[in-house]
Amino acid sequence: MKKNLTFLSLLTTATFVLSIQAQDIGMIEVESSTIDDKFANKTTEISSTSIMNGKEVEEFHARNLADVLNTLPGVTVRKNEGDSNKIHIRGIGTEMYMGEKPGVAIVIDGVPVQERAGSINIDMDNIESIKVLKGGASYLYGNDALAGAIIITTKRPKNKNEGLVATEQGSYGYQKYLASYNMRAENFAANIQASYKKSDGYWEDSDYYTKSINGKFQYYIDDSSDITFGVDKTLRYENDTGSITYSTFDGTTVGNGIYTNNVDTNPTSKGEVGYATKYDIDLTKLFLTYSKDFDNDSNLMAQIYQYDDTTENRSSAYDSVGDGVRDDHLYASYANTLQRGLKSEYRMNGTTIASMLGVDLARNEEDKNSKYRVNYTDRNAIFHPIGEVTSDTSSKENINAIYGEVKYSFTKDFTATLNARYDNMNYDYTNNLTSTHWNTDYNEGSYRIGGTYKLNAKQVLFTSVSTGFRVPTLSQIFAGDMSTSTYSGTYFNNTNINTEKTYNYEIGLRQSTDLLSYEVSIFQLDRKGVIGRSSGNYASTSGVDVYYDNMADVQNRGLEIAINSNKAKDLSFVFNYTYLDSKYTKYNEYNKILFDSTLNGGRGGDYVEGIYDLAGNTVPRTSNHTVYLEGNYRILSSLLLTADVNYRSSQYADELNEVKVDGFAVVNLRARYNTKISSFDIEVFGKVENLFDEQYYMMPRVTGDRNDDGLYDIRDMGLTVNPGRTFLAGLSAKF
Repeated sequence: MKKNLTFLSLLTTATFVLSIQAQDIGMIEVESSTIDDKFANKTTEISSTSIMNGKEVEEFHARNLADVLNTLPGVTVRKNEGDSNKIHIRGIGTEMYMGEKPGVAIVIDGVPVQERAGSINIDMDNIESIKVLKGGASYLYGNDALAGAIIITTKRPKNKNEGLVATEQGSYGYQKYLASYNMRAENFAANIQASYKKSDGYWEDSDYYTKSINGKFQYYIDDSSDITFGVDKTLRYENDTGSITYSTFDGTTVGNGIYTNNVDTNPTSKGEVGYATKYDIDLTKLFLTYSKDFDNDSNLMAQIYQYDDTTENRSSAYDSVGDGVRDDHLYASYANTLQRGLKSEYRMNGTTIASMLGVDLARNEEDKNSKYRVNYTDRNAIFHPIGEVTSDTSSKENINAIYGEVKYSFTKDFTATLNARYDNMNYDYTNNLTSTHWNTDYNEGSYRIGGTYKLNAKQVLFTSVSTGFRVPTLSQIFAGDMSTSTYSGTYFNNTNINTEKTYNYEIGLRQSTDLLSYEVSIFQLDRKGVIGRSSGNYASTSGVDVYYDNMADVQNRGLEIAINSNKAKDLSFVFNYTYLDSKYTKYNEYNKILFDSTLNGGRGGDYVEGIYDLAGNTVPRTSNHTVYLEGNYRILSSLLLTADVNYRSSQYADELNEVKVDGFAVVNLRARYNTKISSFDIEVFGKVENLFDEQYYMMPRVTGDRNDDGLYDIRDMGLTVNPGRTFLAGLSAKF
């Protein structure tokens, strides 16, 4: 407890000591904020960051946020059809499925989003800016910010009256329609935007749609203060993910059986039924932000917010007619996540010292239940009618946190920065079917410390050490009490799971000139006490004792390079490169699961083939080399051509490093033409994605003998085949 309380006094003590030593050497400002990005400035930023403004995002004409973020160094995004994404930074959070927490804080307009299945949904047409903060970021965002943060600010009202209508049409029935309007008066500004997007999808049953209306109203109380109200209402429907098994096996055939290569014969996953499908998602976001500038170069911001995510879907694919093919789903699942919170920050800028103190209070609730959606008789001959409730749970998360930042300029060239945060977290979980109740508390401190040194007016050297943490969940601690699974082994409680930690060390150099800007950084990100299952994540076999514990340690080392030339020139380019070496430094017990057709009286079953020490193995789904190269050529003042290539080197699909997936390079072409007709600013664009129709695998993973042939090899890989070459065209008009 004493160690954690140190963080509470750290900022206050530092501010007092440094203010005594201060020398008048120039104005400095605090850059960090969890509420608004208007203070963003990389001049004295001590961590590696990537920043994109709304215009840069719009130029991609991306159907999915992943298409934008995957161009940035150090960032990898897995995507489904539609708008769901799962974001990873520096190799952290490269788990197998969309359902795990990604270890990256996602913040939209100050709201720390905790959407369903660890993914993020965002309207691509409503982005004002994106900031990617790399390295442990719990010093600002608390729990689960193991590898960094994605900070998205939606569009603000403009200081003019302006309207926009746009439409896009593309492959596989893709359509988008959008209308927005900005209005401005003496004392207020407002915007409103409505959009509709749909697609039939490349994979079978992967259709989706999104209906969204959002807006902001900003009232200017006086010359130094304002209040902003934001609202976003979105309805989404998402279906299957297109996942297949690389090769299925028919062991009933005389001889050695028959393999079917689904990558070649069934890339669109016809006949496959995902574990969970048919998501109906209802999202409502509300926030109110107050900002006040004072005469002494200080600022106060306060925000209240509510984020409501209601999701209904089908889950647990099963064989409804006993023909060996999973063709339906057992359960109708429901979940509602309600996030409410209050944040406030007070910052003071000065000639040699600047500081910020923030308070973060969150009250989050989640209700979940599951019911049989079909009549079902289980393996113990027990009949379950439609509508029978199989689970009904409620959980609460209360967070009380204080955080802050201190900047101090020792000289005109050297500025030091200290961040610290202290979190008190309470978790409460109730099984409503049994009235059983569990709860626990955590007190965690996190920090960042570093500095910048100006080598000259344009060139800055930066370095920092930052931390992140993730506390164990109640379902992990009390797995023996909460789990109802029998096929996956016998679960046990473990009340001694430690908080998972990350430590990020980096040094870098950035420079900005009229011709180009660049940032180069070298980092080491140590992940300590990775929480996992004793039997291996997603490895399922009966008769095995299963519990959660701190199973592994990981070390990620790498180099990131970002170079951007001046896009105002007729010729310009972007070059982003990442080298990543991600290794297990500790993983003592990993179970390799195979299938044996002779078990269970000839019905077959899984068994543990062996227990392996994986220390030194490469973390799966991490590529050593990632390159994004973009070239822009302005043929005419109104016509811009863009070509880009996105390359990722090979990766392992499994922890054992026995299944390797080839790398790939995807080439895209874009063209944009702008003109003015009467009072309308017209833009026409066209886009070809994956020009050479490169086939590659999305989300490759191997957990065991998936096709039940008694072997462990590439044929057991679960994956999604990419959609191949696609086309997109659009038209917009501003007035």
